[in-house]
Amino acid sequence: MADQSNHPLQQEVRSLQQPLGLKRVLAWLLFVPILLAFLALPWVASLWPEPNHTGTASSAPENRSMLKANTLNRQDHAKTWFALDAVWNPGPLASSHANLEQDCRACHQGDFSRVKDEACTQCHQNMGEHVTQQTRSDSHFEEGRCATCHRDHNGRESLAEQNKHFAGRDCSSCHSQIESVAPKTETKPVKDFAAPGHPAFRMTVATGPETSDRRRIRMEKNTPMTESTGLKFPHDVHLDAKGIEGPNKKVVMQCADCHRPNDTGTGFKPVTMADHCQSCHKLNFEPALPDRQVPHGPVNAVLSTVSEFYSYLALHPEERANVNAQRAALRARPGEKNPQRSTLQTLAGNPQGQAAFATRELFEKTACAVCHAVKESTPPATLKTSGKGLPYYSIAAVAPQHTWLPMARFDHKAHAFESCDNCHAAKTSKKAEQVLIPGIENCQSCHAGQQPVAHKVQSDCGVCHGYHLHPLPPKEAHTLSPSAHNTFTE
Repeated sequence: MADQSNHPLQQEVRSLQQPLGLKRVLAWLLFVPILLAFLALPWVASLWPEPNHTGTASSAPENRSMLKANTLNRQDHAKTWFALDAVWNPGPLASSHANLEQDCRACHQGDFSRVKDEACTQCHQNMGEHVTQQTRSDSHFEEGRCATCHRDHNGRESLAEQNKHFAGRDCSSCHSQIESVAPKTETKPVKDFAAPGHPAFRMTVATGPETSDRRRIRMEKNTPMTESTGLKFPHDVHLDAKGIEGPNKKVVMQCADCHRPNDTGTGFKPVTMADHCQSCHKLNFEPALPDRQVPHGPVNAVLSTVSEFYSYLALHPEERANVNAQRAALRARPGEKNPQRSTLQTLAGNPQGQAAFATRELFEKTACAVCHAVKESTPPATLKTSGKGLPYYSIAAVAPQHTWLPMARFDHKAHAFESCDNCHAAKTSKKAEQVLIPGIENCQSCHAGQQPVAHKVQSDCGVCHGYHLHPLPPKEAHTLSPSAHNTFTE
C-alpha cells in the first residue's frame, strides 16, 4: 500500500494538531480591544450620555417631544460620549431621517431591539392605515410592521424609492384574489397594470350639486363619463383653431390659458371666474360704462348693485348726463356688433325701471345665462336688500370641484412632455358634463406592468397608488357611496 503520510489532507490534519503557540494569545489580544471598542464602550456610553444631552437621549415618553425638536434643529449633535455608538450605524439614513443619524435612540428605543411601530408614529402621526377601522371587520387583513417595508440605512434616496416603487407582488398577493381577503369589497381583482390584469378605473362623479350627490362609478370602454356640473361650458368652442372673440380681438386659446399648474407642478390650480373667465366674460350691466360690473356672487348682491347704481344716477344729474353722452356715442357707431345697442335709450324717468331692464339683460342675455342655467322665480319673503322689487332669478347650483380618482395619484409634471390632446379629448367636447379623464386603455398605451416591455414605462403598483390611505376630508367622508370607504380600491 502506498504511503499516505505526505497526502495534503494528512498534512492539514497534522498542522491542526500542532500547539497554537502565540496564535491564541494574539487572537485574545485582538478580540479584547475589538470587544471593548465596538461593544462595551458604545453600550456604556449609550447608558450615560453626554451631560448636555441627558434630556434628549432619554427614551422616556415625556422626553420624546423634546427629542424630536432637538433632532430637527441640530445636525451636529452627538448623543453619546465621542459619538461612540456611531460604530453601530450600518449605513446612511434616508434624506428625510438624516437629522437623526447621530441619535440611534430616536428610532431604536431599546437595547438591541428592532425598531417598533411606536417609534415611527411619534413623528408620522397622520399616516393612514391600509385598511380603515370601519372596514377591517369585513376583511381578513392585518397590518404589518412599518419596518417590514421601510428598511432604512440603505442610502439617502432609499425610502423615497421604496415609497414610489414598492413591490407590486406584495400588493397582488392580496388583490389578485381580493374576494378571499375582503368578501364584501366592490373592488375588482388586480394582478398587474398590464392588460388584462387591471380593471377599468372607478371614478367619483357628481350626480347633483351637493357633496352628498357624489358616486363611485366604474368606467366602461368607449362609453364617455358624464356628471352633473350645473354649468354650460363647451370646450370645443373655446379651443376652436380659428379662434374665439375676445374683449379686444379674436384669440386662439390653449389649455394652459385656464389650466395653470399649482405650486408643485403635479396638478392644477382651481379654475375660478375671477382668474380665468372674467377677462372675457365681463359682468358689466351698463353699456356706457363697460368697467362697471356686478359681483360674481349671490343674486341679492347683484340686484343691490344694479339698483343702487341707477338710484345714484337719478340723484346726481351731472353723472347721469355723462352716462347719456356715452350712450349717445355708442348709438352713433355704425357697423359695430353690440347686442345692447338697439336698446340704448336716454336715462330718464323711473330709476327702478332702468334697473329692471338692466337686470333682465344681465341675467337672461349678456352674462349669467351664458354659463349658468337661469330661471326667473319669486323672490324669497326674507329679501330686504336695496334690490328688492327687481326681477329675481334662481341660478342652478354648481357642483363643487372634487377629485375624480381619489384612490390614485397622477403627476402631470412627469407627463409635461405629452400634449394635452394625447389624453384629454377637450377639442371635441361640447358640454361641461363630459368628464375628460381617459380610460385605462390610454394609460396602457405607454405604461407596461411589472415586466419590462419595449418602448413602454415599467410600472408597478406604487407608481399610481399609495399604501397608506388617508381619511377623506369631513365634507367628503359621508358623501361617497359605501364602496368609496372600502380601502381595497383601485
